[in-house]
Amino acid sequence: HNLSLWTRYDFTPRIGAGLGVHHQSRSFASISNAVALPSYTRVDAAVFFRIAEGIEAQINVENLLDETYFPTAHNDNNIPPGAPMTARGTVRLRF
Repeated sequence: HNLSLWTRYDFTPRIGAGLGVHHQSRSFASISNAVALPSYTRVDAAVFFRIAEGIEAQINVENLLDETYFPTAHNDNNIPPGAPMTARGTVRLRF
């Protein structure tokens, strides 16, 4: 089972913030059902800025609490961890 919730609040017409939670229940690593990946919950956040008419900036932080988790597996013995806390900046131009 998989559940995602995301909300955004605009403090002013130019500044806003968002917070999201993603939960993945326990799952199997392959069709053998011999190895199970544990469930996990990840928290993400974002801040939005309207710099000028047609120019917006955004900063996203994924895995805000820096949890160790295993979202996927390639088979029963190739199970990479999910990404650690990661920040990404974006600037959008609209014309």
